[in-house]
Amino acid sequence: MTTRDLSLLTAAALFASGSGALSQPDPKAFETRAVFSIDEDAMTLTSVAATIEPRPGAPGYSGVQISFYAFKFTTADIAGAVKGRVESMDAKWTRTASDPKVYNHSYAFIQLTVDKDFKVWQIDMSVPGHACTIASSEPRVKSALQEYRFDGTRLRLKSKGSFVCDLGLAGPNRRFGWDLDLDVPVFRKVA
Repeated sequence: MTTRDLSLLTAAALFASGSGALSQPDPKAFETRAVFSIDEDAMTLTSVAATIEPRPGAPGYSGVQISFYAFKFTTADIAGAVKGRVESMDAKWTRTASDPKVYNHSYAFIQLTVDKDFKVWQIDMSVPGHACTIASSEPRVKSALQEYRFDGTRLRLKSKGSFVCDLGLAGPNRRFGWDLDLDVPVFRKVA
């Protein structure tokens, strides 16, 4: 049997078994309940997609971007997420811009900067109009992550906390808050 034959046989077996890279994950894998706040303004988001890609300018480190949305994902959204692409979800969120109340309460992301062993070194949070590094030292990262497991393809994260972000000359300090409890697949971003 040639290497090509073996590859075709393996692909056919994965496809037939419904496992591996060729299968579509359960849509429930993208459901969550995450709460984010800036000062007293809070939002609850119900869908999540997580991707990983190398951090530009930081050899040996990757960014795990966990994007949260206020709408349920379609089959097309999930197909994109499996390829590490969230453009269709971002486009839906952007279309809400005509209503600032909806726009400002329908998206957030957390980015974990991880090393080659998936140890978290930094946590960034962003909601419309506000972004902050909420943990930039090992003690702060440990404090922010009550539970963290990541093997490169699946992320288990439980995190609840707040952080006063010193915005310096950019404006008044803001209290960033979050309450996350998720177990999600993570997909490599495709260029």
